[in-house]
Amino acid sequence: MEEQEESEMDAAPLRGRLLHKLLIIFLSLSIIPLLLAGYQLIHVGENYIQNQVIQVKKAIAQRVAANVIGYMEDKRNTLQIVHKSNDFLTMDPARQNPILSNLMNAYPMFMRMKVIDLNGREITTVNRLGNTKAAYAAAEDAEALRAVRSSLGNYTGPVSRSSEGYPQMTLGVPIERIPGRPLGILLGTVNLTDLSSLVKDIVIDEKGYAYIVDLTSKRLVAHPDVLGTLLSHDTPVEVQAATLAPEDKSTGALEFSDQSGHQFLATYATVAAPFNWRVIVQEPIQEAYQSSRQMRLEIVKVLLLVLTVTLIVGYWVSRKIVQRVQTLQFAMESVGEGNFDVPDVPSSNDEFGALTDKFVSMAASLKDKTQRLLGAQQELKHWNTELETRVQSRTRDLKAAQEQVIASEKLAALGQMASVVGHELRNPLAVMNNSVYFIKTKLMAAAGEAGLDPKIEKYLKMIESEITKSNTIIRDILDFSRNRALITKMVMFDELVTQAIERITFPPGVGLKKELQLGTTEIPVDEDEIRQVLVNLMENACQAMVSGGMLTVGTKTYGDSVELTISDTGCGIPQEHAAKIFAPFFTTKSRGTGLGLAVVKKIIDRHQGVIKVDSKVGEGTRFTIRLPLAKKGDVHARLG
Repeated sequence: MEEQEESEMDAAPLRGRLLHKLLIIFLSLSIIPLLLAGYQLIHVGENYIQNQVIQVKKAIAQRVAANVIGYMEDKRNTLQIVHKSNDFLTMDPARQNPILSNLMNAYPMFMRMKVIDLNGREITTVNRLGNTKAAYAAAEDAEALRAVRSSLGNYTGPVSRSSEGYPQMTLGVPIERIPGRPLGILLGTVNLTDLSSLVKDIVIDEKGYAYIVDLTSKRLVAHPDVLGTLLSHDTPVEVQAATLAPEDKSTGALEFSDQSGHQFLATYATVAAPFNWRVIVQEPIQEAYQSSRQMRLEIVKVLLLVLTVTLIVGYWVSRKIVQRVQTLQFAMESVGEGNFDVPDVPSSNDEFGALTDKFVSMAASLKDKTQRLLGAQQELKHWNTELETRVQSRTRDLKAAQEQVIASEKLAALGQMASVVGHELRNPLAVMNNSVYFIKTKLMAAAGEAGLDPKIEKYLKMIESEITKSNTIIRDILDFSRNRALITKMVMFDELVTQAIERITFPPGVGLKKELQLGTTEIPVDEDEIRQVLVNLMENACQAMVSGGMLTVGTKTYGDSVELTISDTGCGIPQEHAAKIFAPFFTTKSRGTGLGLAVVKKIIDRHQGVIKVDSKVGEGTRFTIRLPLAKKGDVHARLG
């Protein structure tokens, strides 16, 4: 009962302090809703501020896109005004060339101007950098002519790079005296570096800036850093924002990281057709969302202040409640330790007072019942011990009687069978053996010097062998069923082992290794029975080595016993058969009674010895026998 109480106490769940639980309640009722509200407020505020920041940046990108369109349309309008003059419509190079030269002097952003007819021939060409002809001019002229012949009318070329690395674009307008019937096309190549001046004037906080990317060539068209970034032949990181944005959206915002891991906010606006450009307003995320982080920091400060005040007030209120509970707890612990004389516990006119009165009454009742329970417990413990002793004694007696009855029934049946076998089989076998001997003698006499026919001699030996095996089976059954008294005498054990070895016929390929160490040591045994044990074990070992091997027989002293080991290198005994080999009639051979090892076990037991077997399949088997030097009781405990 005491052990049960201790185990129940050990298994009791750990309980936290009431003060902590009350504090948790206060925090749950006040702080958790406050934290949830604060989190929601921070989340909504951050989203609102960030959305406002994105909208502002989008508006900047859209305004820049509109300015870019205006800038490019202004340059196209310049070409429109020029080609409508009467001198220009003559398609006379001598009259067109001064007009184009004056136009390039007035507008430095034009790098090259030329007029081509509808057959693709250059009529007039003015180049600010001399007469250098661009490698792509022929392809561009063909594309411009296709635009003029189609319903598109005006031509807008792709963004390319000049020999100095500046971005440039070719604009074209049809030369028409009659609308819809062009005479040729006027092409002007515009240097786009002025667009960088346009985006350079846009100030976005400290590190933000705007730039323009051509989506077709994936290159910068305009950038505040003209020399460092715009003229670089490497693809700058700014192009990454333009390629990440979906092409089917005219405006939007996205966040991305460069190769160094820096994060950026990029808002974009697409420049209207025919320009496949995108204006990007880019700023580090930390700078772009700085106002939202400041708002979050202020809210967190307020929440921490409220949390501190709530914790202090909750601790003071909880402490007052816990002090009254602890007073009653100490009184309960005293009763729990067996001191039922309850100390003075202050009472009051509230629920704590009613609880105190109930506890004092319960302690008095518990004291009386505990004393009676202890008396009953001692009496029950006494009867439990007595009952357990009687049950164990009866169980042992019943088990021994049951084993004895089973053994007696087996021996009785075996004895009856042995009697029948000895009477019914031994006499006919003796007659058969004598008859074989008589026939063999007569045949040998008749054969004379020629000797017996080998075939007849073979079959006669087979009959003799089978008669011998039958006699062996009868002998094993009789030996196991007989319970004659032991005829013991002092025998030199090594000499007895040597005599048994001499009776063994070793098969071809089987060797013998003797490790006899007892010398003249004598032990009290029944010589015939122990010799039978040795012969049986060695014959079994030889039979197990069908492919040859080594039989090892060893003796030595072991405390107040002698130890005999018989080892072979044969096939071994399977694990599932190891526990059954000493059982009567158990055998794995195709022939035999299965009594050989049962007889061995019986003989060793009659000599107050022990026998053990160790075997591994494919490696061999070893039998270990220990017999006492003198009759001093059982040695089972010494065979480990």
